[in-house]
Amino acid sequence: MSKPVFLIDSLSAGYRDNTVLDSIHLTLSESEFVSIIGPNGAGKSTLLKVISRAIAPSSGTVIFNDKNISNYSKRELASKMSVVVPIPGDIPDFSVKMFLSFGRFPFKRLFTPDNTEESIIKDISELCAIDRLLARSIKELSAGEFQLVKIARALIQNKDLILLDEPVSNLDYKHVTQVMDILLEFNRTGSTIIAAFHDVNIAAEYSSRIIALKKGSIYFDGTPNDVISEDKLSGLYDSKFLCRNNPVTGRPVVYPVSITNYKLQCTM
Repeated sequence: MSKPVFLIDSLSAGYRDNTVLDSIHLTLSESEFVSIIGPNGAGKSTLLKVISRAIAPSSGTVIFNDKNISNYSKRELASKMSVVVPIPGDIPDFSVKMFLSFGRFPFKRLFTPDNTEESIIKDISELCAIDRLLARSIKELSAGEFQLVKIARALIQNKDLILLDEPVSNLDYKHVTQVMDILLEFNRTGSTIIAAFHDVNIAAEYSSRIIALKKGSIYFDGTPNDVISEDKLSGLYDSKFLCRNNPVTGRPVVYPVSITNYKLQCTM
C-alpha cells in the first residue's frame, strides 16, 4: 500500500467570513495522479492553497509526510513540493533559462555554488521539449509555451510532489496533450500529481483518482471508471451529461447536453 503524503482531517478553510471548504477528510498517497473537479466556487483552488500552505485552514489539520504542515519552514516545504498556479499581474522580462533557475532556490546556499543547476535545467528542458526556448524572453512565449516552461520549472524544483491549479486552461489541443503527457510520464515513474481541473475529460483520461467537490464538501471520490457517470455528473454540476468510453483508451468521455435541445428533442 502506498504511503500517505497528505492526511487531511476535519479541514475547513475560506476567506474572511466566507467558508469555502467545510470539514474535509482526505488521504492522498504517494504516486497517485489525483484530479480535483467540481463547479466554480466548490473549493478546488482553496484545497490546493491549504495543502501547499499558501493559506492557513480555519480549523482541522493537514499532515504532510507525517508532520503538521504548519511546522515546516517555507524553504523546507519548497524543497519537498512544487506548485504551479496562474501568475497574476505583469511578469518581469526574464529569459526562459533564468525563470527555470528559480526552481533551484530551495537548494541554494549563500556562498555555495549550485554545481548541479546547469545539468538539471538541461535535462528537464529537453524532457519538456523547451530547450529551444532557453534564450527567449518569457514575454515572447505563447500561453502554451509558457505553461510548458512553468511545468519544467516545477520539475526542476521537485519531481516527487507537484500541485497544479488548472494547468491546461485556455491552451490549444497540442499544448494540452504536451502538458498532460509530461505529467503522466512523471507520474508513471513515481511522481505524485494533484491537480484541479474544469475539464472532466482531461481528469478522466489522465488521472488514477478523481475527487469531486461541491459546495465545499466531497461529493464523490474514486477511480475515473467508478465515479464518472451521467447520474453523478448531473448531480455535481446540476446539468445533463452523456457518458461513453474512449474507444482507444477505454477511459470515460463526457458530453455536456444542451438542456434546451434535450427538451426540444423530447417534445418531437
